[in-house]
Amino acid sequence: MNDGEPPHRGDPVPQPERVTINLTGKAVQSLQRLQELTGYNKTDCINRALIIAGEIEGMSREPGAVYWRESPDSDLMLVRFV
Repeated sequence: MNDGEPPHRGDPVPQPERVTINLTGKAVQSLQRLQELTGYNKTDCINRALIIAGEIEGMSREPGAVYWRESPDSDLMLVRFV
């Protein structure tokens, strides 16, 4: 990684790192729900969420955008992350 840019597929993967985080009540509920939906443990859920969040941030930067469709026949909705 260089100068805050996201890693590229050819870049070496950093070594694992242990961190301590404080989750909000809403984040705790989301983590519990994600564990129930996926069957993954907390570490795997958090790792996947961070990877997905990074990808979404990258896609939503100018001039990109992220869209969501609730069902196959519904209209596309622009998703904004605050």
